[in-house]
Amino acid sequence: MTRASDLNGKSKNPTMSWKDHRSSKDGIKPSGLAQKLDPAVPIPLYHQAYLAMRGWITAGVYLPDDQFPTEAVLCDLFGVSRITIKHALSELSVEGLIERQRGKGTTVKSVKSHGVIRAQFGEMMKSLLDVERTTTVDLINQNLACPPPDIANDLELDEGVEAQKITRRRLLNDEPYVYSVSFVPCDIAVGFPPMGAAQTSMLRLLISAGHSPHEAYQRMTASVADAETAGHLDLDQGAPVLKVIRVFKTAAMRPVQHTTMFFRPDRYEYTLVLPASQVLD
Repeated sequence: MTRASDLNGKSKNPTMSWKDHRSSKDGIKPSGLAQKLDPAVPIPLYHQAYLAMRGWITAGVYLPDDQFPTEAVLCDLFGVSRITIKHALSELSVEGLIERQRGKGTTVKSVKSHGVIRAQFGEMMKSLLDVERTTTVDLINQNLACPPPDIANDLELDEGVEAQKITRRRLLNDEPYVYSVSFVPCDIAVGFPPMGAAQTSMLRLLISAGHSPHEAYQRMTASVADAETAGHLDLDQGAPVLKVIRVFKTAAMRPVQHTTMFFRPDRYEYTLVLPASQVLD
């Protein structure tokens, strides 16, 4: 377990236990979790900070009633301005994970339920980064293959042209919740690091290859698990699944990735929030 230090950055007694840190009135400074945010990622810095801090809470680094680090400490940890940290803390507060009191600082309030991944429509890029932080990837296969005609059409590839095929699944708490098959044009995939698909998200791979997604087109439908999908998701063949097809495009509107995903409905939830003005019935 990473040893914490106090809010002023001075080391506490090295023999003090993790439990002693929990009972301290000083906020726990997660020195081992310090990270600089990435301005190249198409996700606001405040939301990157929010996702990191949310991960500390859901992972149990901070428990209910623990004192949270001050804004100054968080600014130092993430290398960002105070207004960025204020925005990130506001998101945690709205979610009910922390409580901020003038003169008393910030304390951890509660933890959301575990075991279900939640995604919000309109916040896809943010959700993808959250998923990357809170789940693990299992690379099943990576090879060259000709996409089916409908996928080749989505990727604007001629029929019979090979693409990089990447088959993976993601696990939450060591249990599979999504099985995916991605196709990436070869001239895009050539920029991926060796075995990168076994280590990070497809979004990160596209960004590292210099093809940052600008837009994503997504369509969803109910489906049933075939034998292969059922085997990778620990389901019975014919069990209901949520089928999601996603196509990433660059700012030049070139499609750079087509992914078909099959989600376990008991481990994945998709939320659509609409303004009242858009609700017609």
